[in-house]
Amino acid sequence: MKAFRGTLIAAAVFALVFIAWAMLRPDPQAPVDGEGVRIFTFEKHELVSVHVQPAGADPITLVERDGQWIIEGTGFVAGRSMVNRVKHQLHDLTSRATVVEAPEQPELYGLGANATRVSLTLRDGRTLSFEAGDPNPSSVSYYIRPLPGDVIYTVKKSAVDYYSLTLDEFRERRFAGFDSKDVTRLDARIAMPAGPQGPALDRTLVLERVGDREWEMRSPEQMAANEDRVRRLLGRVNALKASSFIEVPEEQVQARLAEWGLDAPRLDVTLSFASREPLRVKVGGDAPSDSQFEELAYMLVDGDSTVYVARRGMLEEFAQDLQELRNRKVVRMEAAEVRAIDATLRAEPPQEDLAGTAGVRFAAEQWMWDDGVPVPGSTPERVARYLAELEVDAFVDDQPGDLARYGLVDPVARVVLRNEAGEERVVRIGDPGEPQLDPEGNPRERRYVSIEGAEPVYLVDLRVLSVVRDLVREGNRKKDKDAEAAARLERIPSEAAPEEGEQDGQ
Repeated sequence: MKAFRGTLIAAAVFALVFIAWAMLRPDPQAPVDGEGVRIFTFEKHELVSVHVQPAGADPITLVERDGQWIIEGTGFVAGRSMVNRVKHQLHDLTSRATVVEAPEQPELYGLGANATRVSLTLRDGRTLSFEAGDPNPSSVSYYIRPLPGDVIYTVKKSAVDYYSLTLDEFRERRFAGFDSKDVTRLDARIAMPAGPQGPALDRTLVLERVGDREWEMRSPEQMAANEDRVRRLLGRVNALKASSFIEVPEEQVQARLAEWGLDAPRLDVTLSFASREPLRVKVGGDAPSDSQFEELAYMLVDGDSTVYVARRGMLEEFAQDLQELRNRKVVRMEAAEVRAIDATLRAEPPQEDLAGTAGVRFAAEQWMWDDGVPVPGSTPERVARYLAELEVDAFVDDQPGDLARYGLVDPVARVVLRNEAGEERVVRIGDPGEPQLDPEGNPRERRYVSIEGAEPVYLVDLRVLSVVRDLVREGNRKKDKDAEAAARLERIPSEAAPEEGEQDGQ
């Protein structure tokens, strides 16, 4: 009996707790901590479809398929920003105020026959629907009526004002997107007529990836390409964003290219990839613009029947001076790879007393002199950084012939950099070259430089020679201190040496 009574008591307590929980559980339609009524609640990733039916216009349906959102019935990719906007604005939508229940004239609020109807489909099959109406008198909120239901609320303007937009506003405006790390080659034909931007230009540019962060120019010249500049070119294509769209029947595209200057494009770019089909973009004639600060052009993606209108800034980028595309990092060694530095410095006025050699090695996570003594300070690190990752100011002579005229036969400084694999890069620093003026108009000294085993001569900032001087200066000071210490040891009498009296036999 005692066990039975205990069971009854436990059941009664459980029933009381359940009733209290049911009574205290917040109603999803109840006001939320001083806010309005919670209208919708769902997780953003649950949304799989958005159907918009404007009053008196064709419906627009955004659907997620195979991880990508498309506009159903068109083949267009849906704008990621628009899909994210729907998710962000509606997943926890709360009203600002309750306006009226069971209105006799919903048309006064832009609802009923005048409304835009929106249906959201979730991954589990649930459907959430509402009508979006007019803005309220202050224009900071919009009227909305969840369906089914007869209650009209106001919600923030940003939650529903975009449903009245046209189909184009729901499209993805970036039309040439790709993963820049997947690009293996860039082929571009530039045919620019003479104009305010400069003289006529007609050339083919070919860039090819030869390493993880290395590019080579194959045409119109053969030379190492500046990785940052190549990435900038790729970025210009990747960032193309349509301001408007011109839909052309697929069978008419080729016959109508002349209308947009795409029969003889000013720029024709093809990108090749490691894991996908090539992307080809053509830039045609100028397109009308509503702003004098926004220059537009007609563009076409190969295999697409849409003509895009987008900013034409990439034209100037591809028409830049080829010298800007040259790789200015000419030593081709990373500072972190350097394990040994050997520097030789020749004296020159006004520092005739500064000359000599210095060698340092990196081991056990620190820089040491050749005798194994740790090097204080950061000078070896600076030498490794400035010399291994040397970025030249200017290209002086690709085939100099006689290096003596640049002071590079008997250079002021010769620095050998060695990595862990034993590979060497030898940098020669020669005579002063043409100075460069700083923003205040003051001349800044530059030096001629060459890399042993390569022909070109470059101009570099004086700091490259300055850090070598610092290394040799510190090395000379250490040698002087070592010599002084050795001399003091020589002057100390040996403990084994006999005293003067003992030598005389006393």
